[in-house]
Amino acid sequence: MQVIVLDLLLIFPELLERSFNPKDWLGLDVLMSLDSTVFLFLLVCLVYGSASCVLGQVPRLPIVPEAAGRQVP
Repeated sequence: MQVIVLDLLLIFPELLERSFNPKDWLGLDVLMSLDSTVFLFLLVCLVYGSASCVLGQVPRLPIVPEAAGRQVP
C-alpha cells in the first residue's frame, strides 16, 4: 500500500505543472524546488526501504504509512 502512495507522490508535481503552467521565473523556481524535494524524498525512501529489507526488517517509511492507512477501510 505504501508503494501506491509513493507513486501518487510522483504524479503530484506534474499535475501542478499542467494545472498552473508556470511561465515566469518565480513559478518555475517553485516548481523545480517541488520536483527536487519529491525526488529526494523518494530517493531517501528507496535507500531506507532497501536497507531495511536487506537487514530483514519491515520498512516503516516516514509520513507514508499514515497516508496508506487512511486509504484502507
